[in-house]
Amino acid sequence: MSETTGKNVVSLLEEHVDHVISTVKTLRDDKLQLEVEIARLNSDLIQRDARIQELETQNNELREASEEERTRIRKQLEELMDGLAEPDATSDDSDESPTNTEAEVKFTANN
Repeated sequence: MSETTGKNVVSLLEEHVDHVISTVKTLRDDKLQLEVEIARLNSDLIQRDARIQELETQNNELREASEEERTRIRKQLEELMDGLAEPDATSDDSDESPTNTEAEVKFTANN
């Protein structure tokens, strides 16, 4: 009986060793797959960070351009308002030709 019991124990141990080896192989394969996935995700993250930085730069440039445009328009409006507020000596001569202020208003409105 001890010989049969010994064979059974050895057989069970062999099965456990085979199972452990299989489990280790599976875990190694899973680890490799996870490492590949991590590398891919890191690459995606780097690309997204670069795109975010690019978009932030564009946004800042657009804000600056917008602010410059506002300043330019504000200056033009102030000049027009100053021109309208000042009495114009040529406006009493005739109504046939537009005054400088009227020409400026028409030019600005067309642009």
